[in-house]
Amino acid sequence: METFKLRLKRLPAKEKLILIGGLLVIIGAFFPWYKDLDKFRTGDTFLGVTGPLYLAGIIILMCGVVSFGTIFSRLIGKSTAKLPFHEGYLHLGGAGLSILMIILTTSVYFHPKFGINLTEKTIGIGMLMAMVGVGLVILGSVLTIRKRGVNFEEEGKLEPLIDVADRIQSDIKPKIPEIKKAPERTPFEMQKSINSFLEENSLSEKNVNNPLNE
Repeated sequence: METFKLRLKRLPAKEKLILIGGLLVIIGAFFPWYKDLDKFRTGDTFLGVTGPLYLAGIIILMCGVVSFGTIFSRLIGKSTAKLPFHEGYLHLGGAGLSILMIILTTSVYFHPKFGINLTEKTIGIGMLMAMVGVGLVILGSVLTIRKRGVNFEEEGKLEPLIDVADRIQSDIKPKIPEIKKAPERTPFEMQKSINSFLEENSLSEKNVNNPLNE
């Protein structure tokens, strides 16, 4: 029990909103939603899961169970199914479907041809609880999507920004010097160098043959 209280205390506020909202939706489904009473005060009072629009109430109840059950199972230490998307989108999608069902129910109930003998049409306490609960689920899921809460049960892992081993290995690799190619000579320059070489050889031969000319 102490563990449950500790987990509930550490639960982020945004997830507490989803938990409370889902619970209100579940409770509201079993309270009166609308009344079918005539001027003689005869008729029936329908709950969220009863009456001609019971299917809409059951869908809203299932969405509330999913939102409440997901957070509550984490509080009691049970693992939840891994989703391919962020959990906040699950709660937001269920809340959106619940809003659609509430709009459908109220549009039918307040239609002029529904309950012609009704003297007064009012929303019951159950529907009001469901509306408030759906609003809390939407608020909590939007906050969860915008910024994830801190989970105190998961251990963090700090990774270095720079891999030292790769950095050292890259610095040790020898740098191969680039071999510069000699500029190509034109045929005229090659012929000129050959002539100058031949002239130098002829002068050296003359100096060897006539050492006393000076």
